[in-house]
Amino acid sequence: MNRHLPFMRRNRRWLVVAAIALLGLSDALPAFSQSNEIRSGRIGIEFGKSRYGRKGSQYKSRRNNIMENNSKMGFWSVGILGGASFNWQTREAGYAYDRTFDGAWGAHAGVTGTYMFFDWLSIRADILYTQKNYNMRRMHPALQELNIHSNYTNHYLQVPVMADWTFGSLVRAHIFTGAYGAAWLSGEAARVTPFNKDELKTKYQFTPEDNRADGGLVGGVGISWDPIYYIRISAEAMIFYSLANTVKRQPVMNDTRYNNTIVIGLSARYVF
Repeated sequence: MNRHLPFMRRNRRWLVVAAIALLGLSDALPAFSQSNEIRSGRIGIEFGKSRYGRKGSQYKSRRNNIMENNSKMGFWSVGILGGASFNWQTREAGYAYDRTFDGAWGAHAGVTGTYMFFDWLSIRADILYTQKNYNMRRMHPALQELNIHSNYTNHYLQVPVMADWTFGSLVRAHIFTGAYGAAWLSGEAARVTPFNKDELKTKYQFTPEDNRADGGLVGGVGISWDPIYYIRISAEAMIFYSLANTVKRQPVMNDTRYNNTIVIGLSARYVF
């Protein structure tokens, strides 16, 4: 035994390093010998009387370790979303001083997908059905006692692509920045005129002056929470700022009409 003492004294620093490395390796080997679902905590393992699983005391730390170790590998999430939209138009009325335009509420729904590059940055793309509605009221000075108005319901298909900047741990905050493209699918008009006191609903007839292509910038904020390992619940609010005039340039009077749409809603995602 004594003949080994000089060697141990000369190399004690490396021996300490080797001991620490062996301890770390012995702790890591059981985890890497398990399947991915076991390591992630989705399936529990019996160790005597303790259980490491979805309801185990170490599930949270296991999940956090997996997220940290794979934060540069990426995760996918897909889901559905729905809520309400509020749209108004920024427009140049020209000589139509007897007309006023007001915003109106509508519906908003679709599917969403996200790929996480890092724990703080993801790329998100949605396919959305969004109503961009507005109301027009007309009051002629000589006909002030008459109620003349038209309520327009416009159906759009939108595809936004956004960066998702994420902050927090248990409840996470999100900031969305990006752009979108859209198509004006169809519309309806509900009119009240001096000739019909009741609201008359008709399908909107497109003309060559209508610009059915839309696009612009999108931004918003949201919060998310994971009640269980696979599921993410989110609440968010976004604004779609159109850069496309809904009316093509007219030869006599350039009547500019740009949509501004705020959407609020909830989403449920599956994370894998």
